[in-house]
Amino acid sequence: MRVLLLGSRGQLGTDLARAFADCRVTPCTSEDLDITDESLVQQRIAYTAPDLVINPAAYTRVDDCEREPLRAFQVNALGPRHLALACKRWDIPLVHISTNYVFDGAKPDFYEEDDPPRPLNTYGITKLAGEHYVQALWEKHYIVRVAGLFGLTPSRLKGTNFIEAMLRLGAKGTPLRIVCDESLSPTYTADAAAVIRRLVETGRYGLYHLANQGGCTWLEFAREIFAQAGMNVSLEPVTAREYGAPAKRPANSCLNTRQLDALGLGPLRPWQEALRDYLASKRTASTE
Repeated sequence: MRVLLLGSRGQLGTDLARAFADCRVTPCTSEDLDITDESLVQQRIAYTAPDLVINPAAYTRVDDCEREPLRAFQVNALGPRHLALACKRWDIPLVHISTNYVFDGAKPDFYEEDDPPRPLNTYGITKLAGEHYVQALWEKHYIVRVAGLFGLTPSRLKGTNFIEAMLRLGAKGTPLRIVCDESLSPTYTADAAAVIRRLVETGRYGLYHLANQGGCTWLEFAREIFAQAGMNVSLEPVTAREYGAPAKRPANSCLNTRQLDALGLGPLRPWQEALRDYLASKRTASTE
């Protein structure tokens, strides 16, 4: 199988390349292909002639999206539109990665695929627009919403992930202010990539939630990180309003993987177990 993989150097993209390592993968970064240019997208897909296109590429800096809404819309909405049109033209299935931030957080329980999305910020709005474009334009799609990604390869846009930020800041020995009233489902990119590989083998197109099992607040996530890392760090709970980030986040964006479970592809292992594996892999990599 020939696979065109966008965002190939990102957190999820790197693990997707590993998950599809037995295929003929053509890696593609934003420098290789500007997905906001419809003509270039058509040309690249025609030239590569893949059997599958995977798009984890996105403008993911949530606060920056508030300051650059046009860029966010071009990358997160128009980019998927261009890919969907090109994939339809040459009859190629498309995997498009979306986000838990399409929800408003008002639901007290885990979000399922058929819950109505109501994004609160520009990032979520533009990602939802990308979903709509893909759904409307090309039936052979897998839209996969993920949450709280962490992987061994740093995000190209953010340069880090929450775990690495906590370990770096915690090593300084000063108290850390962590948001206590926003919940999510932390997700290990290695686990997510493995499930995506199995999903495309089913041929069951549609919308899926993909996350490690369970949920937590950012504060609970930080506590577990430091507990597993054996670090004694003082944490100060703060509300999202007190923290004062430019973009509003959903109070709850935990994902239920009901559709994947129905295919026998879930539930994934608990996020605490995935975190333990992530930290062990980091330790192994540092000694090699």
